[in-house]
Amino acid sequence: MPLHIGRRDWLLMLLAFVLSRVLFYAIGYFGAMHYNVETDLVDPIQQGLLDSVEVEIPQIFCQFDCSWFLGIGDVGYDPYPFGMTTGHGSNWAFFPLFPMLGHALGALLGIGTLKAFYLIANLSFMTALPLFFLCLRQLGLSLELSRFGVLLLAFSPYSVYFIAPYTEAPFLAMMLALFLFGYRHQWLGVAIAGILMAATRNLGVMVVFPVLVLAVQEYGWRELLRFGDRGLRVLLTLWCIPLALFSFMLYMHFHVGDAFAFKHIQLAWGRILDNPFEYWWDGFETGGRKYYLSVVILLGWLLNGYLFWQKRYGEALFMLICIFVPLMTSTNAIPRYLFALYPTMLALVLLVRNKPLLRPLMLACSAMLAGYFVVAWVNAKFFVT
Repeated sequence: MPLHIGRRDWLLMLLAFVLSRVLFYAIGYFGAMHYNVETDLVDPIQQGLLDSVEVEIPQIFCQFDCSWFLGIGDVGYDPYPFGMTTGHGSNWAFFPLFPMLGHALGALLGIGTLKAFYLIANLSFMTALPLFFLCLRQLGLSLELSRFGVLLLAFSPYSVYFIAPYTEAPFLAMMLALFLFGYRHQWLGVAIAGILMAATRNLGVMVVFPVLVLAVQEYGWRELLRFGDRGLRVLLTLWCIPLALFSFMLYMHFHVGDAFAFKHIQLAWGRILDNPFEYWWDGFETGGRKYYLSVVILLGWLLNGYLFWQKRYGEALFMLICIFVPLMTSTNAIPRYLFALYPTMLALVLLVRNKPLLRPLMLACSAMLAGYFVVAWVNAKFFVT
């Protein structure tokens, strides 16, 4: 089966990218204008639409962790904890590739770090669309279903993380590139994408496990343990991926005296290692935002189980890791982690593989949720993190 992207598909991806950007940025802008606590007393008809928001548009989407990324990019890593209202928070929890790249690109183009973050996020997502299309085609899915997958990704429920100055878009693009290279047994590409993932997010290094699964499925254990040419390439790839993490740990050791500072500082966010099932069940008992988080976690487990049932073991394993590792410390941010994963989007596409009538309904529900979360995001509603 020829695996290329035709002109019609390129046009679809470009249209999906532009429409999703225009739609979600507009929803965020007007959502901030009408509902933001600083501007809700202003009559937009009397003052004018463009004057009713006092902050600049790039600042509207710079919520929550965005300030940590800016601090790393413009100043560097803190010498000691002093952030947050408690004074014991620090930017050590965030990995360096995204803020460093943003600072370098902002200085090169003269646009500043924050605008460079937006540029990186949008270029990364524009790259993710054809990569997702190629991954679906590589798995043997039909052209029509692969096109639907592109639309679903462009209007996915947590699209706000793909338009905000966050790591989700570049992390997703790297993840898609890694799996595509893995499907094609191009291990150098897998190694490079894996190193970049490990330098972007703390869970990035965990991709070594699905890479191993993909290799075993293709070559078998005996081939790998025989240390032939193909086996050595796989093993070298597995050794290369953690290099970014080890380099960051070495830097943290000399910078603050703790190689695991990125892990230990999680206490500042109230993340304490415990039974993940207890955190999950407590969400139902606590109610409110926690109830919502526990429901999304349950949905993630169901999608994860469906991937295993579909025998997509490498993708399912990575999804399992990316759910359970954060859940061992808290239910917070699980929806963000879940819907920024290639395996999650793959599972949703596979669910409607033989149900074409359900595809428009899934796409419509996804887009409506995305719009809702964008408005919540620009108004700093914590449940969307």
